[in-house]
Amino acid sequence: MQDRNMPKADFVTAIGLTLFGSAVLVRSLQMPRFENLGVNPYSVPGIVPGLLGLILMILGLVLLVRSIRQRGYRFGLNSMVVKEYFSEDSTRRFLISFFLCVVYGVFVLRRLAYPLATGLFVFSFIFIFEFRRQESLASQTRTLLTALLEAILVSGGVTLVFRYLFLVDLP
Repeated sequence: MQDRNMPKADFVTAIGLTLFGSAVLVRSLQMPRFENLGVNPYSVPGIVPGLLGLILMILGLVLLVRSIRQRGYRFGLNSMVVKEYFSEDSTRRFLISFFLCVVYGVFVLRRLAYPLATGLFVFSFIFIFEFRRQESLASQTRTLLTALLEAILVSGGVTLVFRYLFLVDLP
């Protein structure tokens, strides 16, 4: 993305972050607090998501004020600007990343065990962004093996940390 477009991108991002942070905060406040069980108020399930939502909301508002000061609300949209945006390589990478995350979160995690789903996600992500079409598959063996190793380590590491350190059962 070009530097002249950053205030516009900041403006849109700020709105998204503020809305997302607000939604997370509201949902965390709706989580059970277990007062009837005499649970410590600092150990209720919604405290960490609530704090993260509050932080996202505040930082989104800070970014929004900054982008408004830089006149980021002036989009100047026309067909040429939209065409230029969708032809940029960074936009393509963002859309691929977004698609992979949605497929992982909405479809894959519901059908496969967490370690396998996460390993496939990490491997796919690395493979898609590191694969070079102009080179043969055989010449990229090291990239494929590295992607496989990283997928196994990340999937296993995250699973172990959540299961045994945070005591969270993963799907």
